[in-house]
Amino acid sequence: MTDLLVLLVPREVHDDMVDALMSLPAVAGFTVAAVSGFSREHSRLSLAEQVEGSRRISRFEVLHDPALRPTLLAALAPVAGRDRLRYWVQPVLESGHIGGDPLTPPLE
Repeated sequence: MTDLLVLLVPREVHDDMVDALMSLPAVAGFTVAAVSGFSREHSRLSLAEQVEGSRRISRFEVLHDPALRPTLLAALAPVAGRDRLRYWVQPVLESGHIGGDPLTPPLE
């Protein structure tokens, strides 16, 4: 079975999270998207973010073996430093690849 770890990371530590994930042998790859985060914790927002109403953050998505999750989270903890990084885990019902070798004949 595979799970999806979703991490919400402040832009200030985006590069550190990329480096940390790239250094882990158990992580074959990951996806990152720039998103806007909304929260009632306005004290954690800059003045510009308070005016805008959201915080620009990076959403990291990492497919992983659930048995390796404690090790994965422990390895990523130093990136958070004194801050807290929000995360959640979702089960993945299926994964794979679509397409491939154009010389492979289609199924009939």
